[in-house]
Amino acid sequence: MKVHFDDDFLWQRIRRKGGIVNRRNHSFVMESKLHDVKGRVNYISSPERQENLYAVFANVEDSYWELLAEQNQRDFAKSGTEGTCIEARELIIMLPPSLIEYDHELLLKYMTSVFLEKYDVGCCAALHHNKSKTNLHIHLIFSEREIQQEVERKIASRNMFYNEKGKHVRTKKEILDEDGNLRPGCKIIKKGEVYETNFFQPKKEEFKSNAFLENMKQVMTDVINEIVKDENEKLQVFQKGGPYLATKKIGKNNPKEAEIRADNYLRQEWNRNVDRALLTGASEMEVMAAKQSQIDESVAESIREHGQDPKLFTGILQKAVGYLRGFVEFLREMKYCDRDTEGNPLIDHDVRIDITPEPLPAKSKGKRPSSEKQEAEVMRLEQILNKMKKQEQKIYAIEKAIVKLEKDLKEVKKKWFHRKEQKELEGKIETKKVQLEKAKATLDLIPAQNGYQNALEVTKAMKIAKAELKKVQLAQKAWDAPEPQPEKMYLRIPANVQNMEKQEMQKSIGQRRSIHERLEEKKHMVEQQPSKRGQRDMGDR
Repeated sequence: MKVHFDDDFLWQRIRRKGGIVNRRNHSFVMESKLHDVKGRVNYISSPERQENLYAVFANVEDSYWELLAEQNQRDFAKSGTEGTCIEARELIIMLPPSLIEYDHELLLKYMTSVFLEKYDVGCCAALHHNKSKTNLHIHLIFSEREIQQEVERKIASRNMFYNEKGKHVRTKKEILDEDGNLRPGCKIIKKGEVYETNFFQPKKEEFKSNAFLENMKQVMTDVINEIVKDENEKLQVFQKGGPYLATKKIGKNNPKEAEIRADNYLRQEWNRNVDRALLTGASEMEVMAAKQSQIDESVAESIREHGQDPKLFTGILQKAVGYLRGFVEFLREMKYCDRDTEGNPLIDHDVRIDITPEPLPAKSKGKRPSSEKQEAEVMRLEQILNKMKKQEQKIYAIEKAIVKLEKDLKEVKKKWFHRKEQKELEGKIETKKVQLEKAKATLDLIPAQNGYQNALEVTKAMKIAKAELKKVQLAQKAWDAPEPQPEKMYLRIPANVQNMEKQEMQKSIGQRRSIHERLEEKKHMVEQQPSKRGQRDMGDR
């Protein structure tokens, strides 16, 4: 196991003094690109589509978004850019739970007005709760374009031709089919007609920058902190360069939900251990050093060797959390150990620190798979097959009896004056043949009574039923199996002083026991000796 904190670091940190950083709740403001702004506006503002919709605010009419989408799509087609057109953008702003107590419409208008004070663009905002009412948030959809002071209309100076993608082409021939007809989706703008109407100015480059989102995080955080009443609910913007790790948002129907939840769990465990380390006496600089060595450097090395791989990052986080947990344990060990006159720790034995990687949270197994149905089906088919096997054995017995009777008849026919015996044997054979036909008919009837044509269909059904049962049993075995746990890992901190050296050091700093204490100890030992001798005597008896 490669350990990034060497012994010197551990000894040195004992003598350092660093302040403790109190962690507040982090604010959450996320930006997303919208490729269907009309649909998105309808989604966030529709009571039919939202379970907990409290308020809606917009500074433009619904037709605004249709015109905006049209111009954005037209400009995107003209640009020839690959990908999907961005029609608008959206901010999702998480709010402290207590803000639900405010007037909903007033709260939404106030938060939106902060954005509109700086950006004169169209917007639509909605105040929501999630289904379980654990996440109060605002959706703020906004345009990247300001409205033109005067509508710009472009007049065609000649006939203009547009293909199915809305792209302007040079000749009419390019939009006609083999028969010379206009292809579906193509169009012709005649000379003198308006071929383009622009209601909006070009997109603001500011909205594309990282600085815009960072600024909005700070602005919204400040606004929230102004109106929130509980000091414990005040927020701070997450600092990327700090000792903590930011968690990720899980959207609706996210196919990577399980992966993100596991990642967030490890990030939260790291943050908890950061708090513990700081409260135990570590400095922020030391925790940052741990983060850099255990996470930043390890991630960089992993990317160089293997590229982007979320599974490898999970392993790095597991080891990092385990190591930070071990660092907290080391701090506690050193907190109460003896020290020399200069304050250096005195350790007369090797210290073993548990740095086992943090295990992932147990996955929700749900209900244990039931094999009741499959077992019942196998049992039902076994009963059918057993009936058929017994009937086949009966048929076989009758056939054997007929063979014996026919053999006896053959011997009788060789003799004279045994006509009566011959007739008796022939009668028995005829009776057995009737029994045989009945037995065969019964065999044919068994599968038919259970919905099968013949024995082959029953055996095929049994094969399928057993395969289904095995499948469920394997699922049960997987359900019953315990979650794999990381292999135990330890860091050894070697002793830095021998026992005799420690005793001498203790004497030098006034830790020698007094003569009175030593005499009392000796007296106690002497008093214990007779009782021990008495016990031995009783044992001899």
